[in-house]
Amino acid sequence: MDMKTIFQPKWWLTGVGALFTLFMLLTYAEIVNAAEQGWGADYTATDTFYERAWAATYLIIAIISLVSGQFVEGRPQAILAMTIGGGNILNFILVYLAAGDLSYGFTEDPTLAAGPMIMAAGLLLSGYLHLDDE
Repeated sequence: MDMKTIFQPKWWLTGVGALFTLFMLLTYAEIVNAAEQGWGADYTATDTFYERAWAATYLIIAIISLVSGQFVEGRPQAILAMTIGGGNILNFILVYLAAGDLSYGFTEDPTLAAGPMIMAAGLLLSGYLHLDDE
């Protein structure tokens, strides 16, 4: 099995979109307590708002990924996969730079970014490998 077979934008966009939709809904509904993980046991209502707002923003990206995986084809789908994957990588870099020494739980432990970064890199690569698709 070659890389082009493994990295199909349709399945990467659909899979990543589905996972992020699920995780963002769990975060927004506070089934996953992102405020506590990010800010500690003494988190405030403001911290909860910021985590829910972040989840709502990423929910939009997740839905765009799902729709792009199911209803767009060929080169446009590859470009969307690259854009979403590359945009997420850029977002993570900017967030880590902005966090500085804030002691924010999600940026203190780099292993928390590993899964999303692998997914973003997979999206980017899948799009790149299929740029010549019709």
